[in-house]
Amino acid sequence: MREHLNVGCGMDEAHEPDLPNEGAHPALLTDISAEEAIERLRRGNEAYLVSHNNTGDISLETVNRLFEEGQAPFACILSCADSRVVPEHIFMTGLGELFCCRCAGNVVGSMGLASVLYAAEHLGTKLVLVLGHTHCGAVEAGMELADSPDGAPDLANAIRPLAERVMAAIGDERDPYRAAVLNAQAAAAALLADPDIAHLVHEGGLSVRTAIYHTHSGEVEFL
Repeated sequence: MREHLNVGCGMDEAHEPDLPNEGAHPALLTDISAEEAIERLRRGNEAYLVSHNNTGDISLETVNRLFEEGQAPFACILSCADSRVVPEHIFMTGLGELFCCRCAGNVVGSMGLASVLYAAEHLGTKLVLVLGHTHCGAVEAGMELADSPDGAPDLANAIRPLAERVMAAIGDERDPYRAAVLNAQAAAAALLADPDIAHLVHEGGLSVRTAIYHTHSGEVEFL
């Protein structure tokens, strides 16, 4: 445990709201465009493919700087909660660089939509990347539900809404890779259907893109 985290401030100060300059970190808040953000992610994934450790900055200095000056992530990643799909590692980033929203099946619900909008509207992030992946259990559940003549009665109640969302996204597709692509594209479409997100796309320079993480190789395929 980092017992020295309170160096330079009292315990009460360490629990103060981390809002003084939210979205104003000078080292990260730049005029980076969506295309520049994509290129940065692409280079990060290339480095990931030949690395054994993430070299992203997680130093105490960065922790303190982000607390004092606020965050300004260069990209928002909507990804699956799968333990193999960790955007900060996949793109070789450190603290404060990515705003990550993770949910099984990388589907868009109300809380996920609110989180993405926060990154785009309040923090000024110009890129939202929906990151699907191969061998996704949520996609498999959607296909299983679609192929079940009795409606898959054994499917847990908590999982059923997720499987139904995926089933609607993939339609008749039964190729697992293509189904993962369709599911990611459906999530991107759901984001773009929100009027606030759409406004930021048309007026604010926001871009909503999709990609697939290949779990067997570590490579990200930008679509």
